[in-house]
Amino acid sequence: MKTLSITLLFAVFSVFHLSSLAQSNWWSNENESSATQQGSIHITKDNRIDRLVEFKGSTIPPAFGPMVNGFRVQLYFDQDKEKVNDARTRFLASNRNIDTYVEYYAPNYNLLIGNFRTRLEAEKWRAELSGAFPEGIVKETRIYLPKLED
Repeated sequence: MKTLSITLLFAVFSVFHLSSLAQSNWWSNENESSATQQGSIHITKDNRIDRLVEFKGSTIPPAFGPMVNGFRVQLYFDQDKEKVNDARTRFLASNRNIDTYVEYYAPNYNLLIGNFRTRLEAEKWRAELSGAFPEGIVKETRIYLPKLED
């Protein structure tokens, strides 16, 4: 009985306390005037902002265009980028008409060649280059659309 009366007393006290804290008409706009004022805004910006927006929206090499699923031949990989660049130089000395890419996948740099649509095309290149690059493998990846022959 004693706990019931204490609980009831606490509830009554809470209601009176909360009602004294409440604000009346908190939703009304007593401080705002009903008239609006006309104004103007002047924006000053640096010309470099336009150039930056144009730069961010442009295609940056090596993103030459749309990409599709395809294959590339990984000729060489190493943790030393200089060795990968030397292998690239050896390849480009005899094959200048095929694209080469050096990509970094931790912890190695990979020398990839070609934009082949089929695994068969990529395997032909891998077999042809197996004498100079015996560790070559075919990798399925995203490729740029191959160039059209005239």
